[in-house]
Amino acid sequence: MKKTVKISLGGVAFDIEEDAFDALDGYIKSLKNHLGNSPETDEIVNDIEERAGELLTEMLGRTQVITLDMVNRVIAILGEPEQIVSDEGETTSQSDSSTYKSDTKKRLYRDPDNAAIAGIGAGLGAYFGIDPLVFRILFIILTFANGFGLLAYIIFWISLPKAETTRQRMEMRGEAINFDNLEKNIKREYQQVKENLNKRNVSTFFEKIFSFFGKIFIALGVALAGLFKAIGVILAITFICVGLLGITAAIGSIFFGGVVISEFSPSYTELALSEFLRSTFDLGSMLWVSIPVFLIVAIPLLAIIYVGLRMVLRFKVRDSVFFVLSASAWIVSFLVLAFVVFMQARSFTIRESVKEQTELITSETEIKTLTLTTQPLDSTLVIPEKPIRFDHYTVAIDNETTSVVGKPKLYFGKASGEKFELVVVKISRGGTKLSARNSAKRISLKYELEGSTLNLYPYFFLSKGDKWRAQEVSITINIPEGKAIYLDKSVEMLISSDQDYTFKWPDELVGKTWVMKDDELVEQ
Repeated sequence: MKKTVKISLGGVAFDIEEDAFDALDGYIKSLKNHLGNSPETDEIVNDIEERAGELLTEMLGRTQVITLDMVNRVIAILGEPEQIVSDEGETTSQSDSSTYKSDTKKRLYRDPDNAAIAGIGAGLGAYFGIDPLVFRILFIILTFANGFGLLAYIIFWISLPKAETTRQRMEMRGEAINFDNLEKNIKREYQQVKENLNKRNVSTFFEKIFSFFGKIFIALGVALAGLFKAIGVILAITFICVGLLGITAAIGSIFFGGVVISEFSPSYTELALSEFLRSTFDLGSMLWVSIPVFLIVAIPLLAIIYVGLRMVLRFKVRDSVFFVLSASAWIVSFLVLAFVVFMQARSFTIRESVKEQTELITSETEIKTLTLTTQPLDSTLVIPEKPIRFDHYTVAIDNETTSVVGKPKLYFGKASGEKFELVVVKISRGGTKLSARNSAKRISLKYELEGSTLNLYPYFFLSKGDKWRAQEVSITINIPEGKAIYLDKSVEMLISSDQDYTFKWPDELVGKTWVMKDDELVEQ
């Protein structure tokens, strides 16, 4: 039974046996003693610890605890400080005889030390062991040939990390990461820095070219950064304005009415959602509909405003909390609305109709030519200058009470006898046949026969207290063979374009007299 301790090596936590810890700790201390107080000591030791952590992670496998044998193999791979003869001499390492083999894989980096612009060419040259000038010339040729070189360079610039540490520069060149190589590389880099500070900067022709292009790239990058920043601000302000306008429109249309949404559907001219919902849903409180509808619309708009504010102000908050709460509220609102709509949809499952047929008889004389016109609106009924309409329904004001009125459809048929006939079919939906039929019976349609003139009211009304159940009214004027009908221009809005006895359009029928002859309306 052995004691274990917990350590952190290269940023990774390990459980290690006590004797293995003593060996590893002694190795690290011997490294520090060998290097002394040189400025590169800390960097070498940190790189050695990081490499040791990687090797131990590879060796662990299913084993949970680091043993002395593992530590000895790591030390053999990295090399003992005492094995180093000199900075320029060769080192004999036990890694050749070790049973555990560690291969250092090359990695692609940008080389900032030998960079002309961003170190892409230098990094590729170090990775492939080729003069960086080859890659630089290749990028220039591809840029002027088809523009691909510039795109590839930018992609490399964004995707490749910069080789900033000695360890990364060794990985870029494919050198084995052990104590000997680390020490040599770090000392060489310090020496190169000193030499670069002391020597005169002599630029070659190609270096001048790449320096020139480098300045262009940097200037272009600064300009693009400024442009993107300006676009971001404009986009953020747009998000905020769209969100605020959308929320204002939602509040107005849902809670106060009078907001048009005709742009969303060609069959809707102007629709006050509050009035439509109030006339459709049979609920004790409209809040069960209006609040979920508002939240479903407003929450995405609030998210847009939030994104816009973040883009402008760049404040730091926990976005996940905001979006989780917003998404939860939106889902709950959607489920509540879906449940309410599902329950109300049961009131539309059955469709029933009632038919009323009347012979148009006058006490004066037999009607040979029937004049068809519309009555003026009652003084109590007010249709706004810009009426609120959806499909063939209109939200009007009747006796200072908002109500839904509908437009009947007018058809022409052939009478079986010698008298004009008026056939009115009223249609409604309901949850049961009885409720649908009763709702249809309660539809109010006004008309009046004065001599040979039939005055139709241009709208039908729902009974007070009735909800909208897709009520419809069709009016059919049956014309006897050989008799005529004059259509006043005021009835054009009522005439259906789908007729059985004529192929004329409504605007072609009005203002003229038509005779029923051989199962067809013929202009007189």
